[in-house]
Amino acid sequence: MKRFKPAKALPAGFTPAMLAACQQLLQQEGVQVKLQWNEQEIFASFDGWWLCSSFIPQARVRDGRCQLQQYAARLRIFGQFGQALPANWLFAMNYGETKAVALLKLIRVLHVLNHLGRNGRHLPLRIDVDPRICHAYSDRIVDFTARLLETLEFPASQAQMLLFLDERTNELGLSLLRRYRQHGHRLGLGDFGAGGLDLLRLWRLEPDGLALAPRFMSRAVMYPRVRDQLLQLAPQLVEQGFALAVEDIVCQNMLGLAQRMGAEHCSGPLLSERLKRQRAAREVDLSNIAC
Repeated sequence: MKRFKPAKALPAGFTPAMLAACQQLLQQEGVQVKLQWNEQEIFASFDGWWLCSSFIPQARVRDGRCQLQQYAARLRIFGQFGQALPANWLFAMNYGETKAVALLKLIRVLHVLNHLGRNGRHLPLRIDVDPRICHAYSDRIVDFTARLLETLEFPASQAQMLLFLDERTNELGLSLLRRYRQHGHRLGLGDFGAGGLDLLRLWRLEPDGLALAPRFMSRAVMYPRVRDQLLQLAPQLVEQGFALAVEDIVCQNMLGLAQRMGAEHCSGPLLSERLKRQRAAREVDLSNIAC
C-alpha cells in the first residue's frame, strides 16, 4: 500500500531519539514490532495489518472563533490492499492475552509518539480507553503508559483518558479511573447518554469531564423534547464542574446546541474545516506582514 511505503528520513517533528526510545521500550515489554515511518507519520505492521494514528482537533468556540484545545487520537487499521477496517476490528479477532496486551501497548506508543511529532507538546492528547473491546486488558497497560510518557517526557496531566463503560465493565472502569488518576491523568466518561445508568455512573466515578454520545446529540437536533431535556441537564453538569465534549458536529444547528449546553470541547467536520480556514487566514496575514 502506497501510504505505508517507508521513507529514508524521519518526518518533520520527529527525532531519532524519540523513535529509538519507543522502539527500545517495546522490545523491553516483549512487543516484537518494528516502528516504521513515511514522510508524515510513524506506523507499524501487526499480524498483517497496518496500524497508524489520526487526530481529531477539539476546540472551544467563543464569539464565532475556534480556539484549539486538544487532540483526540483515533486508531486507523488498513489491510494489505488498502481496505480500511473499523478500529475495534483487531480486538474481535479473539487474540490471546499476550498478543492482545502487546497490541494495546503498540497502539498506545503510536498515539503518543505521533501526537508529539505531528501536533507538538503544547496541546493535550485524549486517548479513548474502551474495556468493552479490549477483552478487559486495559488495566494491563496503565503502568506501561506511565513509563511511555516518562520516556518521551510528556506529562501525564497532558494525556486525558476517556473511558467507555457499560454494566459489564463498571467495576473495571472504577479501577481504571483510580489507577490512571494516581498517575496524574485527567479522566473523562465517554458515550454519555447512551446508557440508562449514565448519571449514576457519573456520580460514582466523578470524572473530570464527559463526552456526549453522538447519537444522543443527533436525536436532540431532530426531536424538540430530547433537545429540551438535554438543554436542561447539560448546563447543570457543566456548572458542577464537568467539562463537556460534543463530537461529530456536522452542521451549524449542532454547533449552536453545543454552545448552548456550555461545551468546552467541540469537534467534527464543521470544526475541523473552520480551524483550517482560521489557520490559512493567519498564514496569509503573517505573509502580508513579512512583505
